[in-house]
Amino acid sequence: MAKLNRVSPKTINRGKAIAIIGSVQMLQPFALDPFLPSTNVIAQGFAVSPSLIQLTLSAVSLGFAIGMLITGPLSDSLGRRRPLLMAMAIYLGATVLCAFSNSVELFFAMRLLQGLSAASVMVVGNAMIRDMYEGIHLIKALSRALLLQAASWFIGPFMGSLFLYFTNWRGIALIIAAISSLLMLLAWRLLPETLNVSDRKDQIFKGMLHRFRAVLRDRQYAGLVGIALCFSLAIYAYLSVVPFIYGQEFAIASTSIGLFMGLNSMGSYVGVQLSSKLSQYVPAQWVLSWVIGLSAALGLVMLLISKSNPPQWLAVGLILAFVFAFGASVTPNSALAMAPHGQEAGTAAALMSVTGYLATAAAGPFYTSLNKSDLSGVGATIFGIMIFAMALMIFVVRPRQVAALTR
Repeated sequence: MAKLNRVSPKTINRGKAIAIIGSVQMLQPFALDPFLPSTNVIAQGFAVSPSLIQLTLSAVSLGFAIGMLITGPLSDSLGRRRPLLMAMAIYLGATVLCAFSNSVELFFAMRLLQGLSAASVMVVGNAMIRDMYEGIHLIKALSRALLLQAASWFIGPFMGSLFLYFTNWRGIALIIAAISSLLMLLAWRLLPETLNVSDRKDQIFKGMLHRFRAVLRDRQYAGLVGIALCFSLAIYAYLSVVPFIYGQEFAIASTSIGLFMGLNSMGSYVGVQLSSKLSQYVPAQWVLSWVIGLSAALGLVMLLISKSNPPQWLAVGLILAFVFAFGASVTPNSALAMAPHGQEAGTAAALMSVTGYLATAAAGPFYTSLNKSDLSGVGATIFGIMIFAMALMIFVVRPRQVAALTR
């Protein structure tokens, strides 16, 4: 039997809870991926440049950061269920208003609010899993939740392309709103509270800064947060640039770009499951180290071949391999970072992602400057960032000093 951390197995059906958590966490990718194939169409509708609409990635990222920064520590004090349901209600409202936006300013604002609420759902869901599991069982539980959540990584881009045959991006937003309303009803009816009242923090906002300091004093945790930040910067370089490369270098139609993005996301899905399984036999810190090295190598190859007119199959294969590596980093990184911080699971889960989203929001202008006609810009970015991530692993995390996850 898997070991529970603080919640009695008599009060929670763990299998059902993980299934619901994984389902509602699909809302975060749905705030981003289905809109990517429509970037040019959205720009034409608002009579602005595609680069300006590309900056909505930064708005969504900023929303992700704000949502995690506030909701993670808040859930350590108020419990998990109420913040989760409130975030889902906000997501539903923001998605509906996004569909009916009549100005680019309102569109930006609703995209930011989508990001904020979607990230809140994500971070509270991860904290709920940490409430129930610890050690090696935490990796298993996270991978099971990702079986559902990560399905949206390739469903979203497919949806964004296929639905364009009979509707537009506004119709896609309304479909996402309908999905979110059903998931909210599911969570309200079936998802229990996982944080006992006795385990909640007495202070909400006053104690928030203290809890942030408490987790950041952990050197290994701080290094793992930095590595997560690096992967966030690298994957957003992919999201910002690759749709344009598909369209400009390889003349792939907008209705088909989502199919290629979905294929890449399927690779990420496989990476999550493979690394989760491998981490049960090989120490997670070594799995993560190998993934960082693979990502750096792929970025270097992209850079080296970018000016030689590589065949489409090679470019698509390299991109797919990188997104696979990104997925493979998720569970070992999260489990290693959260394992020592069960008493501040919401705070630890929030900081794990919030720094990356703040960085990607700040890097928005940099992403718009990257070369969109070949792989040189995205390859150089991935290579440089992953070299820095490897330095963090070697000199800050120090994998030989990381305690093994308990069974």
